[in-house]
Amino acid sequence: MSDLAKNKTHIVLVNAVIEKDGKILITQRSLEETHEPGKWTIPGGKVEKTAGDAWDILEKTLAREIEEEVDIKISETPKLLVNNTFIRSTRQHVIALTFLCGWKSGEAKALEDTIDVNWIYEKDLGSYDFAPNVRTYIEKGFDFLRRYKFHK
Repeated sequence: MSDLAKNKTHIVLVNAVIEKDGKILITQRSLEETHEPGKWTIPGGKVEKTAGDAWDILEKTLAREIEEEVDIKISETPKLLVNNTFIRSTRQHVIALTFLCGWKSGEAKALEDTIDVNWIYEKDLGSYDFAPNVRTYIEKGFDFLRRYKFHK
């Protein structure tokens, strides 16, 4: 692949700020992760290539990744909370889309690529070592919840 083609290839990442009873779910990354091992983050993952049309690929990826990582289901109406881009240590460009989601069912537990989970209030944010940008995503989620009635 040429350098020009590499520069035009992006990873699309979907993340979830999941709300339940005024708290937001955070997860701790596995110590074996190449990107920010052991740091606290929010559930999410990469949008994968599909064969053919993929309607609602962002929502489907978000729901699948959350079930794989923490074994819970989210509401069907995620709201785009924030989007940004960054460059990984591998030099890959990442488009990160973060959605505010309502918890629907399940008991959160650490599964794939995750070693711990916790539901936190906004006052708890200073007690965790977050991966870059994650604290901002969570703060925006709490701000949105304060300012608007979020419908799950």
